[in-house]
Amino acid sequence: MFKKRNIFWVLMLIMAVAIIARVYGLDLESLSPEQKASVLLSVSAGVLSVIGLYFLVKELFDEKLAALSSFLLAVSFWHVLVSKLGIKDIFTSFAFIFAFYFIWHGLKYNRIFNFFLAGLFLGAGFYAGNGFLLAPVVVLLVFWNYWDYIGKDFSLSKYEETKREVLGGFSLLMLTTIAVALPVGFYIWQSPDFILSPLNFVFEGENPFARIYNNLLWTIDKLLLIEFGGANLISWPLSIFFAIGLIKELIHWLKRRHGHFSVVHTFIFSWLFVMLVPTLLSSEPSVVGLSLILPPVMLLSAKGLWWVIEGLNKWDRAFYPLYTKHWSGLDTGPFLAMLALLLSIAILEISKIY
Repeated sequence: MFKKRNIFWVLMLIMAVAIIARVYGLDLESLSPEQKASVLLSVSAGVLSVIGLYFLVKELFDEKLAALSSFLLAVSFWHVLVSKLGIKDIFTSFAFIFAFYFIWHGLKYNRIFNFFLAGLFLGAGFYAGNGFLLAPVVVLLVFWNYWDYIGKDFSLSKYEETKREVLGGFSLLMLTTIAVALPVGFYIWQSPDFILSPLNFVFEGENPFARIYNNLLWTIDKLLLIEFGGANLISWPLSIFFAIGLIKELIHWLKRRHGHFSVVHTFIFSWLFVMLVPTLLSSEPSVVGLSLILPPVMLLSAKGLWWVIEGLNKWDRAFYPLYTKHWSGLDTGPFLAMLALLLSIAILEISKIY
């Protein structure tokens, strides 16, 4: 595993890549002061999302997957583009990442103040657009799964203590979220078209279920099928790694070890599938609107990539027993192959912008 000094330099490198990718080529001189402020805020939110994803994945799994996931998000064509456009969609993933970082930190270490911070980010996310309205569903699913987990794996005395802490944290989270998002609630109450506008809701037109099906096919196409020159959410070879990671982790999740679902995987797949619903119900789905699911897509892609590299590492050790560990247990050959692959992905993604 990483040493602390190595973690610092890896994170600094990822931050530098994220900043350069989003700042290079910005033409702020031609923008009005309001537009300039909007672009600078969205660029900042994009960079902070990359950093936040690193710390979130580090809590969920480990440093190597955190580094891979955040690097892939740092160079993601769509994440860079949405950051540079100065539109509000980038703030949805920013708020989501930090809200669940503090939720997970609060559950993992029983720190009540983390739920207050999570409520601030969760409430702020509602100001970014109606795509965030389903975020509480993900929160409920995570807490339900965690409740099931402590009920089956903890002793009675520890369960009672943890139950009180979880209930207290959940209550503080909900109260803080409601307090922050209350103005948005009043706005929705006065203007319900904010959610169900005829311009963006499939049930306002004809054949809604056929349109939902078409939206599903469109989403699968943007995630898994590569159209060279097309506006796909991820490009080759990330779509292959994503498919590998998705299948492997989905199988792991559905095995239900110890009589309950993995809380980590419930969170990842709830984020991926629940937050796809606004796109499926939209009469005019947009790849920009899919930016909210980019973080779990990059995490699953990192999972698939690491599985392939580990297989290459095992093959390397079988044929070349005199190996030298270089990074997180990898031999020099597989490590250099991974670096070359990551560099190629970065060049491919960023070249779409310039």
